[in-house]
Amino acid sequence: MKTSKTTLIDAPAKIVFLWLEDNERLKQWVPNLIEDVPIIEMPDKIGSTFRQVFLERGKRMEMTGEITAHTENERMRVFMTGDMFNLDVDYTLRAISPEQTDVTQDTEIKMKGAAKLFAPLMLIMSKFSRSDPQAEAHARLKALAEAEYQTSK
Repeated sequence: MKTSKTTLIDAPAKIVFLWLEDNERLKQWVPNLIEDVPIIEMPDKIGSTFRQVFLERGKRMEMTGEITAHTENERMRVFMTGDMFNLDVDYTLRAISPEQTDVTQDTEIKMKGAAKLFAPLMLIMSKFSRSDPQAEAHARLKALAEAEYQTSK
C-alpha cells in the first residue's frame, strides 16, 4: 500500500528538516511514537540505524530502521521493519521561498506473514475512515515547525 501527502509549511527548510531528524522532535508529531533511540550513527547519516517504539491500542510495537538517503534540508528516506510490516518512508523538502517549505511524504507499507491476508481489508477501511493519521501528523509537524520559526525571528 502506498500513500503520499504534501504539506506547505511557513518555515524555512532548515527548521522543518530538524523536525524530521531530531529524536525528541519526532515524538512530538509522529503518531503514537514513544521512543526513538539511535543504534548506530554514521557521519553522513546514510546507514545510521535506530529503534522506535510505538504505543498502538495499549500495546508496544517496536520497529528498527535505517536511514537510506539523506541530503541536509532536502531529503531523508528511512526503511523500517517490524514484526507485521515494513515501511519505506521518503521525505522530500522543497523550498518555495526562504520562509516556506513544501514537505512531501511518500510511504510504502508492505505487510508480512499472516498480516498480508488483511492488507486488502485494511486498504478499504483506510479509504472510508474519518481518521487520517498521516494528515494529522502533517498538521502537527506544520504547527510545531511554524511555531519554532516564529519564536526564532
